[in-house]
Amino acid sequence: MKASRTIVLVALLAIIAVACSSTGERKLSVDGVWGRTSPAVASNAAFYMVIAGGDESDTLMSADAAVCEATEIHASVMNDGVMSMEHLPDGIEIPAGEVVKLEPGGFHIMCIGKQDELVAGQDVPLTLEFAHAGTMAVDVEIRDE
Repeated sequence: MKASRTIVLVALLAIIAVACSSTGERKLSVDGVWGRTSPAVASNAAFYMVIAGGDESDTLMSADAAVCEATEIHASVMNDGVMSMEHLPDGIEIPAGEVVKLEPGGFHIMCIGKQDELVAGQDVPLTLEFAHAGTMAVDVEIRDE
């Protein structure tokens, strides 16, 4: 009986120690990374995602994917009734504690010089570079949307 109480007590102390050692720091996160299917003849594609800011503001500086000759961070903008894309060489600011959506008609990662067909169900490796959070590897889920 004493042995089982000791085991329970040690387990509880371990849980408390882990909880107390946590800094409570909220880190930047990236979720819902996706792109549309794209035939081989299409030279470009776009990737989308949701970025949740952590405790400090950050900036998405760049992205890289082996399937692309180059990648650029873009915003879709309306000028005089015409939708166009604008390259954002300084990246996208991710305010602390806020969510920034990269979505059709807004911010996106442009895949320029796409090397292969993108088919539904495929995962494309993408590396994101943030000013503070550093490098983050994600997979782009290719969908029929």
